[in-house]
Amino acid sequence: MPAQEKRSIIHLDLDAFFASVEQRDNTIYRNKPLIVGGRLNQNGELSRRGVVCAASYQARKYGIHAGMPIWEAQQKCPEAIFAPARIRYYTLASRQFFRICSEYTPLIEPLSIDEAFLDVTGCKSLFGSAEVIAQKIKTRVSKELHLPVSVGMASNKFLAKIATNLGKPDGFFVLSDDKVSETLSGLSITKLWGIGQKTAEILNRSGIFTIKQLTQMPDIILQEILGENGSKIKQLAQGIDNSPVCPIEEVKSIGREMTFPENISNKDKLIKILLGLSQNIGYTARKRGYSGKTITLKVRFPNFKTLQKSASLQQATSLDDIIFQESRNLLDLITIKPPGIRLLGIKLSSLKHGKQPKQLSFSQDQVQEEKWIALTQSVDKIREKYGKYLIQRASLLKK
Repeated sequence: MPAQEKRSIIHLDLDAFFASVEQRDNTIYRNKPLIVGGRLNQNGELSRRGVVCAASYQARKYGIHAGMPIWEAQQKCPEAIFAPARIRYYTLASRQFFRICSEYTPLIEPLSIDEAFLDVTGCKSLFGSAEVIAQKIKTRVSKELHLPVSVGMASNKFLAKIATNLGKPDGFFVLSDDKVSETLSGLSITKLWGIGQKTAEILNRSGIFTIKQLTQMPDIILQEILGENGSKIKQLAQGIDNSPVCPIEEVKSIGREMTFPENISNKDKLIKILLGLSQNIGYTARKRGYSGKTITLKVRFPNFKTLQKSASLQQATSLDDIIFQESRNLLDLITIKPPGIRLLGIKLSSLKHGKQPKQLSFSQDQVQEEKWIALTQSVDKIREKYGKYLIQRASLLKK
């Protein structure tokens, strides 16, 4: 029986993705400490609320990272430039990135909007070695998207991600099997999957700081410290990872939410926001071929107390109006008084793939719904051709 072919895994990570898109599209941002995140208040000033979505490498030198509060980022780098997030542009760039990847292998496991594993083991006869394929992808991302991407290659997913991090930013790093022990030995145990801050602190108290030290610990001691994950983590420390590259799982829900720069208590404003969120969710669901039976409304108050209320429909839907009406009904169940709320969100779940089933009925409601479906399909065709923001509800147009 022939020996199993060694896997060829590529890990790709678009460097400082949101910030890189902004620097690509706006020359004034290039080579500057740029922070994506935050909103402008009514006075045109940056609100101290919110968190950093992304930071350019020039900003990271000041210790700024994603998830950091805006006010803290301002303190660390007063000269930083802040840009509001433009999600639709990042989504478009992400789709273009994954489209390029899909031309070389069907085995793609997205980790996020800007990161993925590729298994190219069976694609070498078509496109060349893993190194050749990786270089082709990197070159195309640079030429077609004008974005930096770091590439790591190895015989498994864990080592490929390690390789990417060793080559950042805009790197190209091949981690061969004969270099694994030497490369891993000096790295911190926090580089291992499954080792978070608390677990690292426990290991540190036992004198384990590096991956090499962890590999030298007896299994019985590691099991006492790490529990049932001890053997798996030790295998990673030895460079062993048999997990396959898994294409994207079935979508379980589609949601959108908005954090406000200032609290909102005005019901009319909140209803208008619900309409915009519903339109976005409906369009996304239809584009992906989903409809859902459960609608959940999420409300967060200034003290960070969060309420969620759900409603179940008799029939799955992807229509904006139905999503909007149900979420509006849920909003009526929540008492909102000054100072108002800081976040509002909607989620469509209990998803089914495929078109909405038609019921054999000639009721007035059914006829009305059929008209809405026909109208929505026509609007979606126009959006697909000219952009989804070309057609908007009149109430959503900015003055």
